[in-house]
Amino acid sequence: MRWKPALCVALLLVLVAGCTVRPASAPAPESDGGEPPWGPEAVERPMRSGLINLTHLNSLVEPMAVEGRELSLVHIYSEAPDYGWVDASGEGIACVDDVARAAIVYLNYYRDTHDPAALAHARRLLNFVMYMQAEDGEYFNFVTDNQGTINRTGQTSYKSWSWWAARGQWALAEGYALFRDLDPDYAAQLKEAYLRGEEALRRNLVGYGNWDELHGTQVPGWFLGGGSDLTSLALYGLAVWYEAEPNEQTRTLVEQLGEAVAAYQLGSYAEYPFGAQPSNVSSTALWHAWGSHQVMALARAGRVLGRGDWIAAARQTADSFYTYLLVTDMINEAAVSFKRQGQIAYGISMLIHGFDELYRATGRVEYARYAGLAGSWFFGNNIAGVAMYDPETGRGYDGINGANAFMVNRNAGAESTVEALLSLQRIVREPEAARYLEYREVERSYAAVVEVESGEPVAGDPQYGRREWTGEANFSGGRYYALAPGDAVELDLHVAEAGEYHLYLAHERQAAPQDPLANAVPAVRTAGPVTIDGVLDDAEWAGAPVLAVERPEQVLRGRSTWPGAEVDSFRFRLLWDDENLYIGAEVRDPEHSQESIGPGVWRGDALWVYLDTAGNGSRVDVKLTFAQTPQGPQVWDWKGEGFLPGARLAFQEREGGYVYEAALPLASLGRLDGLSGRAAGQGDWTAEAAATAEDPTVWIAGIDIGRGSTGGGFMCWTGLDPDAAENLAPLIFTTAPPPQQDVVVPTSQGPGDVAVTVQVGEHEALVLQEAVSPDRDYLWLDRLTGLPLKLEPGDYKVRITGSGADSQRRSVVDALWLVPSRQRKVLEGPDGRRLELIRHWNAGFTEWKE
Repeated sequence: MRWKPALCVALLLVLVAGCTVRPASAPAPESDGGEPPWGPEAVERPMRSGLINLTHLNSLVEPMAVEGRELSLVHIYSEAPDYGWVDASGEGIACVDDVARAAIVYLNYYRDTHDPAALAHARRLLNFVMYMQAEDGEYFNFVTDNQGTINRTGQTSYKSWSWWAARGQWALAEGYALFRDLDPDYAAQLKEAYLRGEEALRRNLVGYGNWDELHGTQVPGWFLGGGSDLTSLALYGLAVWYEAEPNEQTRTLVEQLGEAVAAYQLGSYAEYPFGAQPSNVSSTALWHAWGSHQVMALARAGRVLGRGDWIAAARQTADSFYTYLLVTDMINEAAVSFKRQGQIAYGISMLIHGFDELYRATGRVEYARYAGLAGSWFFGNNIAGVAMYDPETGRGYDGINGANAFMVNRNAGAESTVEALLSLQRIVREPEAARYLEYREVERSYAAVVEVESGEPVAGDPQYGRREWTGEANFSGGRYYALAPGDAVELDLHVAEAGEYHLYLAHERQAAPQDPLANAVPAVRTAGPVTIDGVLDDAEWAGAPVLAVERPEQVLRGRSTWPGAEVDSFRFRLLWDDENLYIGAEVRDPEHSQESIGPGVWRGDALWVYLDTAGNGSRVDVKLTFAQTPQGPQVWDWKGEGFLPGARLAFQEREGGYVYEAALPLASLGRLDGLSGRAAGQGDWTAEAAATAEDPTVWIAGIDIGRGSTGGGFMCWTGLDPDAAENLAPLIFTTAPPPQQDVVVPTSQGPGDVAVTVQVGEHEALVLQEAVSPDRDYLWLDRLTGLPLKLEPGDYKVRITGSGADSQRRSVVDALWLVPSRQRKVLEGPDGRRLELIRHWNAGFTEWKE
């Protein structure tokens, strides 16, 4: 194994310098806070201290002057091989997201080196952050040119208290903490802007104390934007400010956000998701690496406020989930299946920040070591075996998409470079962390994931299915088997080394069944043309059944803040003829708000329409919004990225709400083009014909209709994520109105009504009961073994059999995990010293051995 000599020398300098990255022989220059010259020489002037090289970041920085104020922006993308500036098409050339974090890099660099150029960079970048703040304290994100033209309508730039606001506030808090002694007048400007932003945060925090429930888990109803991830970033910025300026309002906000983040934690050392905090309220299964600030935020806020319970929650995630990633591999996301492709610096940075903040909060040295070991990802200890940070240029590379060097994205954009620098700035301050940066994996325990669909049917009639994203989780490989009682498949399982192993099964936990057509949406053929005027009392609409979206179970997000059907709900109905699909919707909403046009309408009141025109649950191929905009009624086609050709929309306000009425040309709706030519709707609607597809005159597509609800939530006909095609309701075209459908209450069930039996070789069969969901079906990872299986090296047959008590229901099985009960990874440093990490699944701890 070869090691980069330059990296060894740089790391040695860091260790000699102790907890500072300034070379011991270099005196700290006095800062005058002045501006450096802004010619090419200044941009390219070396700014390096040990591993921390700001050369590439400097090259992305461009000075600008707006309204007499000196600012700097940071160009978003930088592409190999020449690493020039590349702008974000349709967004802009720079954003608060990147500028704010870059400002923190320069602030950190000044703290460590007292280089006045770093302070000047930070000042100009902080000026950009303040420039992007609106008068109400919220933020825009992008500028489209170096004259400071703000993108006010883009989906990733609109004025809000979102990710860019949270990053901007964090940067202002860090800037204030430094400048209050160096330049009190400038610190006062930062304070004014920060407090304006904090007040905007307070206004955006709604529903405190309200709780939702998903799959039996209590979910805080006051997360910002419905995300534990965004909320934890906001919490971190608040904690930084409170540490610098203790005050009652900030403390209250810290306590409210901290309570939410700490409470939303699932699993244990041995139970999925292994103590992680899910990223958002829509899925208890999903954790994505980028933006997962929960551990760092809880550790810092817990330290500042003396909340040991928050620190304990952060430790649970770090000790269980984070160390699992260290013992196995870094990932992009966990959504029952673990996705290793798409690893980025921002994801790795979250582990490093979390471990480092825990070290500061607890003083426990293992967290410093874990931070350094996580940082070894930047120097080649990753699935591709490629260094993702170059200390000679300061470039942080953009990502890893596979387990070889050819799958590395060698572009070096702002986010990747900044997150690499932020991570390494933490690590090099701690010698106990920095010493592990060059460690590389040399061996590991055997483990395996076997896709169930790779097996062969051996009994009954197993149904082979295709599905990827469910709205909450991912089927690994996009395939599965559905097993009725007695159906069986047989898999090949290879075991490379003797030991004790646990088995986990990725499968579907199921809710009580209901009629598959209970939520069917009928479209009734109309004899004459429909006048599109926003009035639904025409004779043509009289024959179309009215379907109501007004029940709590139809609120997908924000149930805890939903004010109720009287002020936040809608009803809709559908007609069709040879030319159009007609949709009429009556919305209950006391105040209509829509300030955007085209693709920007999602921020305000709009009606959403989702269609799977093939009707096979494979994909949503039509996604539309109806909106009354400043330019009039508009139908935006999200798949076609333009206005839907030939669509007509009318809008009428009325007491307590408003009405949308639309005519959508069938020719513009995917496979619905030529609907009448297929004889669809020539017969009457019958549930039996539709369910069995025996009647060729009935054409079924998939549909859902929804709207954003008060408090940032979303409600729709199915109550499920409508971006997943299998969640859509049947859309049935008919010539006559169907019989009145009552709201169907699901039947009761016992946990064993759906079950699966797994047997490895001659070992005792393991049974998993699956009819355990209190609300809806969802994908999950469950442990099958209590005591581990003792397995010798060799090849085994694994038989998976449907074994539920209900003969009409099928078990849905995705993948089998084989995990050693004592899971090891061995790493080696450049001096030949070895480190062994051992995850003890039974005892519930990770051992560090050198």
